[in-house]
Amino acid sequence: MNISIFLIGFVFFLVGVSVWLLPTFKLGIYLLEWDFLSLKFNFYFNSVLFSFILLLVTFSVLIFSTYYLNSELNFNYYYFVLLIFVGSMFSLNFSNSIFTMLLSWDLLGISS
Repeated sequence: MNISIFLIGFVFFLVGVSVWLLPTFKLGIYLLEWDFLSLKFNFYFNSVLFSFILLLVTFSVLIFSTYYLNSELNFNYYYFVLLIFVGSMFSLNFSNSIFTMLLSWDLLGISS
């Protein structure tokens, strides 16, 4: 329980620092650039702030589900699908091309 309180406090600290320091922050990563296929990710202030909120909600769900579903048979499968859902949400948040948006949206649909 103490580690969860520390993690939540740390996330709030990171959000406070990001609100103070990152309003002009922009970072772009271009993994593949082709005619119709491109993998581009842009990190803007709003998307980084949303990702911190998503991270806080994910930590809360993971901590609650650890206590609630500890003795279930398919607990590892649940964690795996939940982390795929969160990863596709992050990738949808940071995507800059139609291909990555479509891929992320399809992964969201499959994992939900």
